[in-house]
Amino acid sequence: MLMSVLEMFNLFDRVKFGEAVLIKYRSSSYVPDLLSLLLKRYAEKRDYAFIVDDNLDMLHVINEHLKVFGINGAFDDAVVIKTGGVQKVGQVAGRVKVEGEPSVYLPKYSRATEGIFSKAGRSVNVVVGLERIFAFINSLRDFYIMILGVQGFLGNTKRKAFYLMDLDIAEGLPINPVPELERIATTVMDAEPELDKINVLVLKAPDVDIMGERFSFSLNDIL
Repeated sequence: MLMSVLEMFNLFDRVKFGEAVLIKYRSSSYVPDLLSLLLKRYAEKRDYAFIVDDNLDMLHVINEHLKVFGINGAFDDAVVIKTGGVQKVGQVAGRVKVEGEPSVYLPKYSRATEGIFSKAGRSVNVVVGLERIFAFINSLRDFYIMILGVQGFLGNTKRKAFYLMDLDIAEGLPINPVPELERIATTVMDAEPELDKINVLVLKAPDVDIMGERFSFSLNDIL
């Protein structure tokens, strides 16, 4: 089913605050770039705050890709939480150093972000590059500490969270986080490009009306 941008916004409306949406994609696509832009426009249209968790400069890559499409400054006014990286994109409100031990990293992340989310009110929170943080984890113990940290944000009724996950990176890690993130997420989608559109398959959702459905949206509508 080919959807207009407004119809995609209506689909995002069906995601309740407190939910976590996992959107999986492959490296050789512009899926994260276009979906990040689409979600920002959705947040603006609904008058929600837009917050990006930028892990290891992934937002910089997205921003530069969009410039190639002729879209400049797409995230200049976005509230950004940076973990690692050096490239500044948007309004950086918090910085967290990359730590090999989640027991050290997670408390630092919580302290850096607690005020950001509380002041923002209702927000759309896009998380990019999280799979790269998992690359620093080598033991099952640390892996599950990290998973518990992600799981702890589920049910935060001030945000709708969208985790954009690069499968090619995640599947090549010593411990693949995707199965656990699929378990945690309330909604799971696969997104892949096809010529001038992006196809989305809903694999898991609390809304039975969209379970197993395929949706498409045109790149021209976004750009």
